[in-house]
Amino acid sequence: MAWIEAILEHKGWNRSRLAKEAGVDPSTLSKFLADPLNKAQLQTNSIEKIADASGFRPYLTHPPVRPAGLTDIEAEPFDDAAATTVVDVAVSAMKAGRNGLDPWVMRSRALEHEGYLPGDILMVDLNMQPRSGDAVCAQVYDRQGKAETIMRIYEHPFLIAASSDPAARRPLLVDDEKVIIRGVIVASFRPRRAA
Repeated sequence: MAWIEAILEHKGWNRSRLAKEAGVDPSTLSKFLADPLNKAQLQTNSIEKIADASGFRPYLTHPPVRPAGLTDIEAEPFDDAAATTVVDVAVSAMKAGRNGLDPWVMRSRALEHEGYLPGDILMVDLNMQPRSGDAVCAQVYDRQGKAETIMRIYEHPFLIAASSDPAARRPLLVDDEKVIIRGVIVASFRPRRAA
């Protein structure tokens, strides 16, 4: 319960919004949060959906750590040490022994219209030169020199989001100082989510 309450407080969402963002039935959350005897439990698939939508790892009651001055995390490095599913093991094997192949876990909807969803694992080729229309991994530096990794579509000379999220729609000029393309997304994996 503390996990759900922390998500609602941090995101400024109500229960209905969380259910909508996570794609779970609103009654599932209501039953869970309104159970005075703590007998109701969330199914594993609901927990995974809520974690993907909120960016809060299951049962953690504090927001994910973000660099100072930056917005919600768009993507985070894939953690080889936490590889437990068949997809995780396959990603680790694909990366092994290859210089310049960098897996990232998508956390935002910045490329949803290109088919990349939160929770997808994106394989980024750091050695490939981007062409207009490519989905890319880039870094945006703030005034203090701290970087945020983002995923966008490269439309020379800009990066644009493929999303309906108004916060992500602002085009970014690739100037190779404050906005730098790190690599091109060459493959993606979508872990199975229980229905």
